Amino acid sequence: MNTRFLQNQKRIVFILVTVLMVTFGTQLISYAQETDPTITASVEAPLTEANLHGSVVTLTLSGGQFTRSHWDIVDALTISGIDRVTFASWDVDRVSDTEVTIELNFAGDFDTDATLTFTVGSDAIVDYNGNALTVTLPVIAIEESLTVSTEVPLTEATLHGSVIILTLNGVRFADSHWRIRSALSVSGIEGVTFDSWDVDRVSDTEVTIELNFAGDFDTDATLTFTVGSDAIVDYNGNALTVTLPVIAIEESLTVSTEVPLTEATLHGSVIILTLNGVRFADSHWRIRSALSVSGIEGVTFDSWDVYRVSDTEVIIEFEFAGDFDTDATLTFTVEAGAIAGYNGDALTATLPVKAVEESLTASTAAPLTEVALKGSIITLTLNGRRFFDRWDIERGFSVAGIEGVTVRDVFLVIDTTVDDVIRVIDTVVNVKLGFDGTDFDTDATLTFTVEADAIAGYNRELTAQIPVAATQQSNATVSISPASIVTPDVGKELTFSLNIKGGENVAGYQATVLYNYIALDYVRSVNGDYLPADTFFMPPVVDYRSVTLAASTLAGASNGDGTLATITFQVADFKASTLTLSQFYLVDTDGKRWEVTTESAEVTIPPEPKIAILGDINRDGIVNIQDLIIVNARFGQTGKNSADINGDGIVNIMDLVLVAGAFGNGAAAPALSPQSLEMLTTADIQRWLFQAQQLELTDATSLRGIRFLEQLLAALMPKKTVLLANYPNPFNPETWIPYQLSKPADVTLTIYGVNGKIVRQLALGHQPVGIYQNRSQAAHWDGKNEFGESVVSGLYFYTLTAGNFSATRKMLIMK
Repeated sequence: MNTRFLQNQKRIVFILVTVLMVTFGTQLISYAQETDPTITASVEAPLTEANLHGSVVTLTLSGGQFTRSHWDIVDALTISGIDRVTFASWDVDRVSDTEVTIELNFAGDFDTDATLTFTVGSDAIVDYNGNALTVTLPVIAIEESLTVSTEVPLTEATLHGSVIILTLNGVRFADSHWRIRSALSVSGIEGVTFDSWDVDRVSDTEVTIELNFAGDFDTDATLTFTVGSDAIVDYNGNALTVTLPVIAIEESLTVSTEVPLTEATLHGSVIILTLNGVRFADSHWRIRSALSVSGIEGVTFDSWDVYRVSDTEVIIEFEFAGDFDTDATLTFTVEAGAIAGYNGDALTATLPVKAVEESLTASTAAPLTEVALKGSIITLTLNGRRFFDRWDIERGFSVAGIEGVTVRDVFLVIDTTVDDVIRVIDTVVNVKLGFDGTDFDTDATLTFTVEADAIAGYNRELTAQIPVAATQQSNATVSISPASIVTPDVGKELTFSLNIKGGENVAGYQATVLYNYIALDYVRSVNGDYLPADTFFMPPVVDYRSVTLAASTLAGASNGDGTLATITFQVADFKASTLTLSQFYLVDTDGKRWEVTTESAEVTIPPEPKIAILGDINRDGIVNIQDLIIVNARFGQTGKNSADINGDGIVNIMDLVLVAGAFGNGAAAPALSPQSLEMLTTADIQRWLFQAQQLELTDATSLRGIRFLEQLLAALMPKKTVLLANYPNPFNPETWIPYQLSKPADVTLTIYGVNGKIVRQLALGHQPVGIYQNRSQAAHWDGKNEFGESVVSGLYFYTLTAGNFSATRKMLIMK
């Protein structure tokens, strides 16, 4: 009974639950059917009249889903509230079940804030038959306006070519360039215009205009820019205007030069004319025809001397052929025809010019003496005038005062070769004198006369004088000893003595020794024993073909015979040559100069042997490295030459190969001395080998020569990189630091003090493999720091860095 009761209770509970569920479910279904979906609208930024066109609105559905049919959504969507806001079907995008975006089009105008209403019909929503859904968005009205801007404030001077920017607010420019151009205008300043191609639409709201200006105004003015409605999309209101101030600039002309003008510099001077407030015309001929200069007679300029360098600047180069004795003023006039868009009076500017009294001065690098008269260079300088060209000068030039003095050359430049005639400056002429040696015993004066024909725009002659000290003849004889010597091998040194015989009351001397620079290289000179021990031996003056020695003492005079100095040369080529004493004179204790009799010396080559050996150029009976060096020294020489082994008229690679192939033809084996090897470089040998290999030689001598060059190259290729000891050491004031490289490398030499600080760094650059030992190849230090100051005595260290190699040694300066 209890069991049956329980079962009945369960049935009752089940029936009750079922009834409740059915009842409650029915109510839920009824409630769901009675609640409509909702819609909201959103934008990324608040909507304004200015950004309405192109804005994207997102419609979000709650409580339902948008249909998947694009066209059902488009057909069910409408926008109202603001006239002429629309959208195209392709501007609607279903981005999800609950979101649709709409890109708006706007071509209208409203003056007060408004509201957009978006309506979504039931056909756009799945399983929805209720009323259409609406949502609103506020839109802020913006009053249409036009603004103008420029990069810099406008002035009358900058108006032409200036770019202004017009910016629309609340509306946008039409897409058509021609619509914009035809609806744009500018007014307020006469002569301001713009062309169609000077208008550029850079965005929906911005247009740039480049202005043209050809006018004039004297007070500050205002430009007014007008944009008609045709230039604005869907705008029917009044034209929009904006103004821009322009500062007036009083037109003026200024003139300037790099340096103040004088009568002497007037010819060839360049002046700069600068316009203020206006600009020059583009046409050269318009400018040239409207330019003039006055105030000084003889000042002119040609058409091709006028250059327009900018809108406001013109430069003019002058010609002058006149004369004035008091300071004067040039007046420059620029007529209106030279100025773009200008109709006012001509503009003028003045420039002072200082008068210079015409004169002629004569000068020399050193005081003239009888002994040095021949070949001396006289510099004649015109003041206040300029010379004509060289031929007019030669025709209008003369010298007088010393018998036998003539003019050898006249040239308009101080030129160390004294062989060239080069016209460089208008006011300086150099004269090289000739002198036939006619003796004069008392001091004399040379008078130089320049006729008016040699001076531009001048009608009087000018003269200048220069004193010449007479030099008396001494009984002394100075000679070079040995008077004759056979040249040693190339690379060896030759030392000559400068000997005096019969000297009287000698307190000093000066001597120039001329030598053949092809045969000899100057090395050094040392004071002799003739003058007292405290004699000041001046630093030799050396050029490529002479060395000048000088010495003097205050300790008393020397007499009789002795050695004035010794001079050492290195043999550069196996060649006969002469050493000649030139411009030699003695000085006595009173400072008076005396001429002496001089004797020169000769360097000869040995006579050709009875049995000549092919390749033995220096005739020492053996073909060796010295002969090879001589060929190298004469490479490229033409004509008769002992180094031209094959007799083809030129010393070239064939002769070098023949000499190399003849090694060992003499009585003894060839000797490769270190001194000789130092005169060759790996670069030399590599170049020779390359040239020889290009010839494709097949004869036995040539092949033997090429093999020898290969062996020689191997001898010159160091097995390792080494830093060697400097020489001399100790030294004062300079030293040479040798080294050798087994690999090509960038080489740097750094010199340190004992405190470890860098004293000097020498960047030697990229060096090939080779031995760098002699003075022409080794690193050189002049004993100075990086500021050019001589360092103090003491111990120093030097480090060589070459690629990955580094080594350090020490050296000593003793002063």
